[in-house]
This record gives sequence, structure tokens and C-alpha cells, in this order.
Amino acid sequence: MVLQDGLYKVEFHTVHGTGTGVIYAIGGKLRGGNSAFAFIGNYTDKGDGILAKVTTERHNPDPAFKPLFGTDMITLTLKGADNGAMVDFEGTALQLPGVTFKAVLTRMAD
Repeated sequence: MVLQDGLYKVEFHTVHGTGTGVIYAIGGKLRGGNSAFAFIGNYTDKGDGILAKVTTERHNPDPAFKPLFGTDMITLTLKGADNGAMVDFEGTALQLPGVTFKAVLTRMAD
């Protein structure tokens, strides 16, 4: 399992709601965001999947953009698996370990 370098669309959800954004993967680093939050992290390709750790940070103070976990800064620990043209990730936030987080990355460009 290898996460190709490139730009990905990310669609994510928890029991609290859904969201979308973009994320760029290159050389073990993940960088991206959406209208209110930056996504900053890293990943490692393992034989049985991709392990990722991503932290969110609010960059837009507009209260209309609600944080998915109820707080502006979270750290996600995720495991990903190849699903054809997409990569499915699942994991939890360190701050709310009982809430499952799921994301689908779809590659858009190099």
C-alpha cells in the first residue's frame, strides 16, 4: 500500500457531521485544509496499510464554520486502506477517543 504523492479531495464524517477539503501528500507529509481549518500531518506506508496522524488548526474565525469534534484543534490517528481509485481512512481523535472518524481520499492531480 503506497499513498501516491499528489493532491487529494478529502470527504470525512463522524456521528457529529460531515466535511470536505483538500490535502496534499508528499514524501510522508500531509498539508491541506478547507474554508475554516488547516490539516497538517504525516503518514507512513506500512505493509498492511497507511498510518497517518493529522492535526487541525482553525484559520478562519467565522463562527458559521463549526468544528466537527466541537473543538478547533484535534489530533487524529488514522489507518488507511486502498479502495481502487480512493484511499479509505478510519480512526479517532486523541481528544475524543470514543468517536470514530472516517475519511475518503480521492486523488485529483500530481
